[in-house]
Amino acid sequence: MALGLYGPSRSLAHGMLQASGRVIALRRALTQLQPNVVCSFLERTNVLSLLATAGSRVPVLVCERSDPRQDAIGRPSWAALRRLLYPRAAGVIVQTESVAEWARSFCSRVHVIPNFVERPRKRASPGIPRGPRRLIAMGRLAPEKGFDLLLEAYARIAGSHPGWSLTILGEGPERRRLESIVRAFGLAGRVSMPGRIEDPQGQLADAHAFALPSRYEGFPNALLEAMACGLPVVAFDCPSGPAEIVTHDRSGLLVPAGDVSGFATALSRVMGSAADRVRLGRSAREVVVRFAPDSVLDRWSRVLSEVVRQ
Repeated sequence: MALGLYGPSRSLAHGMLQASGRVIALRRALTQLQPNVVCSFLERTNVLSLLATAGSRVPVLVCERSDPRQDAIGRPSWAALRRLLYPRAAGVIVQTESVAEWARSFCSRVHVIPNFVERPRKRASPGIPRGPRRLIAMGRLAPEKGFDLLLEAYARIAGSHPGWSLTILGEGPERRRLESIVRAFGLAGRVSMPGRIEDPQGQLADAHAFALPSRYEGFPNALLEAMACGLPVVAFDCPSGPAEIVTHDRSGLLVPAGDVSGFATALSRVMGSAADRVRLGRSAREVVVRFAPDSVLDRWSRVLSEVVRQ
């Protein structure tokens, strides 16, 4: 049932009016549907869902899909409402232990449930020692994804690794800025940004290393998918996610957040050693066991069953 109430607000007053209309419409829809439990995703929707169910006996699970310590919910009033209302939820579901610490500072019922990853149809072969090789990155072209930092790091080492190219998959508001950075670094023949790809798994399987240069994350699916394909990964140890997925120097390389020089060094190490790529890529594939669909969905089932029984 789509409510069809999404739209940008023109002012604070207009935004408040819109929010009130969404709460009323959501409450009306929930009254009609009579759900056993409401599972809400995204920050503002979580707040609206808790307001819409106030005074009812419908339990609400609210789910944070990014890092709320980094990803602003909006005006201060939204942040205040979140801290006021989340403790009333039947549970707060987050994806990492680090975000769970934030939630537990004001909520008593916090559950950590990561994303799952499926076994890929095809594995990468990262160990070829020579010939055309490709470093790949994937995500929305937005500031938090740090692709500007990746381009700076790659520019520092591209001359030492002439057989390597860089592909960045995705689309977003940073495209023009990133394209200008590519030109400024003289990387036009070494970097491609083909936009959204229908089959990113195929692109990952044809690559030889993966980079995650994010300034912050929630629980990066792109990283999971690359590791499942058997790619060696280099990632910033940013909040939150990478350190709970990658074991440094075993299943990938973690670099202090924002350390472009360290990122360049780590990339150069992986790009320069076929043996390291094979070793790291082999261990990376363990994510398909650690984050298997059955295991993650079982966690969801346990939480939902517990809430319904309350």
